[in-house]
Amino acid sequence: MYQGRGDFDRAPRVDGSTKRASLLPYGVAHFGKSQFWHSSELVFAFFLTERAGVPVAWMGAVLAGGLALSATIDLVVGWHLRGASFTLARACRLQLVGACASAAAITPLFAADLLPDTWRLAWTALFAIAFRLAYALYDIPQNATLSLATRDGDERARLSAFRLFFSGLASITVATVLAWLLGAANGSGRFALAALAMSTIAIATAWRLARLRPRASTADSSSARRPAAAGLIGPVSLLLLMFVLSLAISGFSKLEPYYVSYHWQGRGGTIIIAASLGFAFLQPLWFVAIRRLGFLATLCVAITLLAAAALGFTLSEATGYYSQAGFAFAFGAANGGISTTLWASFAEAVSARRSTATAFAFALLTATSKFGLAAASLAIAAWLSVVHYRVADAGLDAVMAGFAMFGAVVSLAILALSFARNRKGSSAT
Repeated sequence: MYQGRGDFDRAPRVDGSTKRASLLPYGVAHFGKSQFWHSSELVFAFFLTERAGVPVAWMGAVLAGGLALSATIDLVVGWHLRGASFTLARACRLQLVGACASAAAITPLFAADLLPDTWRLAWTALFAIAFRLAYALYDIPQNATLSLATRDGDERARLSAFRLFFSGLASITVATVLAWLLGAANGSGRFALAALAMSTIAIATAWRLARLRPRASTADSSSARRPAAAGLIGPVSLLLLMFVLSLAISGFSKLEPYYVSYHWQGRGGTIIIAASLGFAFLQPLWFVAIRRLGFLATLCVAITLLAAAALGFTLSEATGYYSQAGFAFAFGAANGGISTTLWASFAEAVSARRSTATAFAFALLTATSKFGLAAASLAIAAWLSVVHYRVADAGLDAVMAGFAMFGAVVSLAILALSFARNRKGSSAT
């Protein structure tokens, strides 16, 4: 990994503390970007319907349309950036441009509640789409560093866990701010203020990474390590899993603010924060699991935990929100394990192929994820439009759990088929 002033480790391996220090600029930059991502997952839907006054059906159309367009832009940008000229240094510079563009779109979007009612729908649609377009320039370059900045499977797993630890910290930040916003009697202007602060952090951290001017490290086959190579997952299976799990986890996350606001009357912000804590602080455990068990076994464990935590979440509703917060913590931990394993697995698959396709490969992964998120947005909007969700007994927790358990069952089936196919292929050879 790279050392001070942006140079990558071309010398013999260093100890763990030095490696962690060399990863810090990447982690901090990922924190800045992840604030935008978690805001779009936790806040967008709730803000549009409950603060900006956008009808539920239009909320689904705005979110799903923006995500589908963003996924298409991801593919276009990734295709444009393919080739040997897409270096690590170029990726770091481009993510700064994306950070500035994303900030310029998301801040006015969260100011929609300050506008007259007749302006809000057009305003939110315009800036939601603008944000999704800008975010592609932010997201793809940062994600591509997962392959460009690493030499082997061990480093990719380490960087994936490190990035997602900072993503978890960003989720905690967003969840804490959201709990404050939900508890405010009059939230007008507070969303815009929070977005402005978030944008400032995102630009500052992206600027810090861009200043490093790093040089990619060449792979050293003599020292390269691959965690449990026999447990690798095929790229097609990874894309299918990304779609299914993005849909399932997004369905749970997008409904959290509604559930907390109406079932617990805003007093259950602990639930949202607990999920973020689980996502962030169990990352070291997932890194160790990947190294010892391999990608496939670790992913199966994380998916099983996701289903169990979601079921426990809805069954514990009668025992109080602290009990539900415990299951939300477990859900967040499972989400963190799934994310780390999927990203590290995909980076490993990409690195084993042509390096000139790195940007497009990660664009394909993020596009697949966004199509899953778009499907979740449409499903949530359709459900919210036919129920009275603003009452305490609307059954939101059961729907949240249903999304997660559906995704877990389908994902385990995909993994079982993938394992059976790989085993059959190995036997044939």
